[in-house]
Amino acid sequence: MKILKYWLAVPTTLAVLLASIGGVRSQQQIALTPGFNEPMVLTGTSGDSNCGKMAATASHVITLGDNFSYLRFTVDSQGGQPILLIKGSNGSSSCVQSDEFSGNTITDSGYWNAGTYSLYIGDRTGAQHNYSLSITQQQ
Repeated sequence: MKILKYWLAVPTTLAVLLASIGGVRSQQQIALTPGFNEPMVLTGTSGDSNCGKMAATASHVITLGDNFSYLRFTVDSQGGQPILLIKGSNGSSSCVQSDEFSGNTITDSGYWNAGTYSLYIGDRTGAQHNYSLSITQQQ
């Protein structure tokens, strides 16, 4: 009976480990310092994030190794109404939503402190659409 109990623990442990690995694999982690090769372009599929609710994992995690006097994040979606939510490790957050004038492209730019930022790319309607995220220092 004791051996059976251990054999039941193995599949459960394996399932938990595989589930946690799957969540990490879906997000892209990037480190940037001033002077990086531009533009940095990342792609993905918009998820179930909006300015009031974040998905379980960020679409991208960007670590800035230094302060940036100017940095621009641009999301170009292949449909829908994109949302870009950026959450900083210091508790700061920025949310940019598409509107009738922006169409499928939205931008967030300005001065960015060194640190780690979680980027959530969603859609106002909750739909999934392919997108590209461009990061540049050019104004």
